[in-house]
Amino acid sequence: MKKISITLLILGIGIVGCEDFLEVTPETFITPTDFYNSEDDIDRSVAAIYNRNRSLFNSLMWQFGEMRSDNTSFFFNPGDRGGFNTEAIDLFLMDPSNGRVSEFWNALYSGISRCNYVLLQIDGIDFVSNETKEIRRAEALFFRSWFYFILVQLWGDVPLSNAIITTADEGYTSTFTEKISGSVIYDSIHSDMEKAIDILPQWGPSDVGRASKGAALMLRAKMYMAEQNFAAAIPLLEEVTTLGYELLDDYEAIFNPDNKNHRESVFEIQYSFELNQSSNFLSSFVPWNSGTDILGLGQNANSRAGLNQPTTDIMSLYREGDVRKDVSIANYVVLNNEADDSDNDTIPYLGKYAYEFEDIGAQDVNWPMFRYADALLMLAESYNEVNPLDQNAIGIVNVIRLRAGIPPLSDVSTDPDLVVSTQDELREAIYRERRLELAFENHRWFDLLRTGRVAQVMTAHGIRQKDEKETVLEEAYLDIRTVLPVPSSQVIQFGTEQSDPWK
Repeated sequence: MKKISITLLILGIGIVGCEDFLEVTPETFITPTDFYNSEDDIDRSVAAIYNRNRSLFNSLMWQFGEMRSDNTSFFFNPGDRGGFNTEAIDLFLMDPSNGRVSEFWNALYSGISRCNYVLLQIDGIDFVSNETKEIRRAEALFFRSWFYFILVQLWGDVPLSNAIITTADEGYTSTFTEKISGSVIYDSIHSDMEKAIDILPQWGPSDVGRASKGAALMLRAKMYMAEQNFAAAIPLLEEVTTLGYELLDDYEAIFNPDNKNHRESVFEIQYSFELNQSSNFLSSFVPWNSGTDILGLGQNANSRAGLNQPTTDIMSLYREGDVRKDVSIANYVVLNNEADDSDNDTIPYLGKYAYEFEDIGAQDVNWPMFRYADALLMLAESYNEVNPLDQNAIGIVNVIRLRAGIPPLSDVSTDPDLVVSTQDELREAIYRERRLELAFENHRWFDLLRTGRVAQVMTAHGIRQKDEKETVLEEAYLDIRTVLPVPSSQVIQFGTEQSDPWK
């Protein structure tokens, strides 16, 4: 038997745990009623939700969306073994005490808590414009659904927490003793997303970076696809195609910080050096032995860089002439012998985010959370699942391939990689196209989950990793699990029974 404890954040408090320390109400305890007094208070609280999501993408989403998959691995540094918690994600050697697992769990429930405060207090606040009030409500609904979607995808059944703490005493006793099935949580967030879709607008240039109707439609479609309800996803994605999004002609322009929030962007995570909200993920991605060569400004790659490194598997998947490869993957050359190139080592790293720093540790690079190419490929997959070998699905994939500079799919090609004469062949072509088009954008693990290929793909990936790297531990990749363990910090054992935090 186990009790799962979720720590909920109380606004601006420090609670002393000794009952008889002082028999007075702490002046530093700020209840939601005390804090939420104006429209500005709600605006700041909604901004804090965006900030929580921003922090997820800067350090955690890529660890679980890419490094846990076959897209990326890590460049082993024998001189620094302090980063094993992160390496364990890649090696399938995580246990409930893994700090990265606990950090992710806490961050997601912290985000949910922030959404709950807004949703449960907003009705009591007067706004100058009721339309603005409803949009703020919809933004909180969108993000609460997004955080729960990640939780269900990564952990399966999890506690459902849509309450808030209003007193200090509740801060001590707010534990959740029951995990709720993923299907029940999906029902809850489908209801929330239906409201959000009805309210959220298609923002104009003055409102970039905010959750939009397009983002809400895509999120709900992702939820339906995770539930294998492809028919329900189709009208949502078809509506996205009517909202004015377009594919950019130049693949590199999608990620270039000089071209933020373009017409292919449905929702970008906003990082701004000017607003002191810089990104810094490239510092983790460059080879740890690259010194100042990549980061510049005299900043050395630290010993715990070399993460999220492209695998040979994905690098070999690009066809000759695919422009996406050189955009997505860069190479660092270690000059062991300037007179003989054959003695030099080439280390790949993520080129998709490799843009100059504004200052030490501070980039101005956004992260694409949802973009139009993703929506189109989701639509192609759904078309094919509902209507096998749907010609609309083939057409969508070929539009994506055309931009990449590679040949179209066909049922008469002599190239086996281009032949799509059955539903299964088209399905595999769509999976391959998603992997290349959306490489290193945190989609791969979730795609493997949705398509039921985790065990097959990751077992084969583990075999390749052991063949390629002498540093891979023998016990790695032997226990391929589709869910994460509940963090040990959240599991309170009592009595004589032991519980399994993986279940």
